Amino acid sequence: MRSVATLLCALLLCPVVAAADGIGGPRPLLRLAPAIGPGAPLAGSPDAASGPSGAMLAWGREAPGPQGALGLAEPPAADRSLVKALWRSAVLPGWGERYLGAANRGWIFMGAEAATWGTWGTFKTQEWLRRENYIEMAQVFAGVGGDGYEDDYWKIVGQHASWLDYNEYLRYEARREYGFGTAAYYDYIADHEIGEADAWTWGSEARRFAYADKRKASKDAERRATYTLYALLVNRVFSLVDTFRLWRTHETVREHIDQERGGLDLSAMPTADGLGWRLSWTRSF
Repeated sequence: MRSVATLLCALLLCPVVAAADGIGGPRPLLRLAPAIGPGAPLAGSPDAASGPSGAMLAWGREAPGPQGALGLAEPPAADRSLVKALWRSAVLPGWGERYLGAANRGWIFMGAEAATWGTWGTFKTQEWLRRENYIEMAQVFAGVGGDGYEDDYWKIVGQHASWLDYNEYLRYEARREYGFGTAAYYDYIADHEIGEADAWTWGSEARRFAYADKRKASKDAERRATYTLYALLVNRVFSLVDTFRLWRTHETVREHIDQERGGLDLSAMPTADGLGWRLSWTRSF
């Protein structure tokens, strides 16, 4: 009877523990302090007087567990939708990670996105400036009368010394493909021949070669800009995969929290006078 009475007194006099989330919003941050083991506070010690908050789960990159490895700055919230996270990552890589609480990971993807767009803009500017350069060169040194031609025209301007030289080459191609004097021969020439209104004549081969080099540099910049667009797509794919994996871990951590929070718990704990008992009540705010 004496033991039972002692137990009842311990239960009635034990502290009731309630903890509130220090991070803005209604987040559950409730953990039962360990009663027995290396982390257990002794009765009467400063740690015991400070309550169980020191044993609660700390959120941040330096904290143990998956939340620390993933860089989650706060406990996962229940309203974080996978669909909302994925479409954010598709629109702007890194946005989905920040939506799930991984701010640093989000900044990495956003930084890659900004750098890629900057690279694309640089290549497009190079393409435009070099195109203006070789067109101006053709107008000044070859006598081209305009700048509204298709790319095929600018290509053959760099391949032939004059429009007459090109037309002569065209007749050779038609004769080889269709035979001289056939209907297909004359149709081919009519479709591809350059008229006098679109004529050009290079004053020197050195000028023509310089023109061809400038045009090649412009096309190289255009090709690099296209490759940069592929890099933007790759960045989105990586961000989507990372967001999905982060969301799965996010849900795992939240389920672990749900399993541990709330309710009454009776535990034994060592005290200065021997083994004691503690009744703890945890509640989310």
